[in-house]
Amino acid sequence: MIMELDQRHFEALEKAEALMLRSDFCPYLDLKELFRDRSDLGRARCRSLFINFCRLGVGGLTEDFKKKFFEILFSEEVIVNGKPDFFNILNDLSGYERRNDDFAIPFSFVSKLVGMHCESSPIYDRHVVAFFHAKPPLPSAGKESRINWFIGFLAEVTKSYHDWANEERVKPVLERLKVFDSRLSKCHEVRLMDFLVWKTGKEKLLIS
Repeated sequence: MIMELDQRHFEALEKAEALMLRSDFCPYLDLKELFRDRSDLGRARCRSLFINFCRLGVGGLTEDFKKKFFEILFSEEVIVNGKPDFFNILNDLSGYERRNDDFAIPFSFVSKLVGMHCESSPIYDRHVVAFFHAKPPLPSAGKESRINWFIGFLAEVTKSYHDWANEERVKPVLERLKVFDSRLSKCHEVRLMDFLVWKTGKEKLLIS
């Protein structure tokens, strides 16, 4: 299902574009470049920047989790049969106990991991959930049910981003972003929509 972009949401995206700073997307562009460097130094720099930019230092994540996370990130097993292997990656990483002795399914972190391999795959976070008025299932729903919901939700987000990017109202917004920094012209339209939706949430542009 594609979410219809109403005038209120469009105006928020337009304001987000006007408020966009290079610091909002430059770390991602740097990561994108570093990710291509397969040398030991390149991997170390990519790991360090990823931890800072994607906030892997919060949430009580252990070193064992991070070790496995980057092992998967730098592997060839993220895309299977042409599609992100969300289910197995989430199932694997959710098995690592956090420092406060509980377990969590790292939906946001894994969306960013997959996003490094597949730029047409959107990022998941609280701002996206709010923008789409989504209601993630509670932990009591069970891990398999929650992962399946996440996969389905990201598919809806992807379809919506594609549809919006081709709207006459949104096209000029994306074109202005590309002019703002020429490196953005090489980013997939899904990632550009990610930046706009994230900025909308960060600046609370939909809160009246």
